Amino acid sequence: MSLLSWNCRGLGNPTAIRVLADLVRSKRPQVVLLMETFVDTQRMEPIRVQLGFEGLFVVDADRHKGGLALLWSKAVDLTVMGYSNNHIDCYVSLDVGSPTWRFTGYYGYPKRQHRRSAWQFMRQLAAQSMLPWLVMGDFNDLLDQSEKRGRAPHPPWCIRGFREAVLDCGLQDLPFSGYQFTWHRSRGTPNMVEEKLDRVLCSDSWLTMFDRATASSIHFPYSDHLPLILNPTAERRETRRARFCFDNIWLREDMCCEIVSHSWERTTGLDTLTRIARCS
Repeated sequence: MSLLSWNCRGLGNPTAIRVLADLVRSKRPQVVLLMETFVDTQRMEPIRVQLGFEGLFVVDADRHKGGLALLWSKAVDLTVMGYSNNHIDCYVSLDVGSPTWRFTGYYGYPKRQHRRSAWQFMRQLAAQSMLPWLVMGDFNDLLDQSEKRGRAPHPPWCIRGFREAVLDCGLQDLPFSGYQFTWHRSRGTPNMVEEKLDRVLCSDSWLTMFDRATASSIHFPYSDHLPLILNPTAERRETRRARFCFDNIWLREDMCCEIVSHSWERTTGLDTLTRIARCS
């Protein structure tokens, strides 16, 4: 099974649809999340047929703005549980009898003045279920200053706020291979900006379930966003994970003490060994 996430920047013309069809044909994902489709359900239905998917759920665009679409094959048991202009939430199982987990396709609030609302929205989503959780999409946020190239640095308060939201939600960043700067503007000019806006987040329980999961960005010149593809697998490693050890070099990181303190505070009320394990 694989999941594809892409901010496609519009499916209103035949060229965009052909490009999407080529992408689906080459990568063969069973679940596809599309953001900024700029179309409604009526226009997405023939696209679903052309791509060969059985399931479709659409959050209609507001004229030439926004729009989400989730497509899935008949090989996947998927049930949509909730949605908004910024997310589609669903329960997924890979086959009959396999464990159910939660997948949220996420499109972050694009305007900076709405960042705090976006972080609080993530926390609200986290409180809705205790299932193993995977979140994938365009977050319009950065976790570190190194995730941006060009022009002015990203505001530190934005990085700090997004980090805290991710921690509060019990999520962690799942690394992906390939080019890391998934969005660009004015490439090839002195005003070029590149940022890692698209990513995969998951809970500890989801990563335990799919501990061989891999993700990668896909070189794709059509949109200003790169697609991400995720390949989870339920096969477990025979060897246990290495025991957690603190590395003193982390103390050189500016956010180290804040992250440790924040993680420790989130486990108040649990026994000490559990708190140490969660904090690590």
